[in-house]
Amino acid sequence: MTYPEINWKKNEYVHVQEALTLLKAISEREAKRHEMDQHLTPSMLALLEDEIIPMIENELDVDYAPDEVGEPPITLDEMHTAAWKEHQAMHS
Repeated sequence: MTYPEINWKKNEYVHVQEALTLLKAISEREAKRHEMDQHLTPSMLALLEDEIIPMIENELDVDYAPDEVGEPPITLDEMHTAAWKEHQAMHS
């Protein structure tokens, strides 16, 4: 197996995506092997399939909804001013 050539001018997410592709390929090859012929330990394979691969996929698959992008509905200053006014109203 040949590994992808590293081009340092690429965005780092590209490298993470390539690593994810390699990890998925390793997992698929191991799944095809008989249990006695597998190269990875069962715990390593489970770690890849159940934790590492899903976590990397989750990080790479960020899809912001249109209403999540942009300015927040209220600034911190506005929030603190409103809280201070509410506090003063409660104690007067």
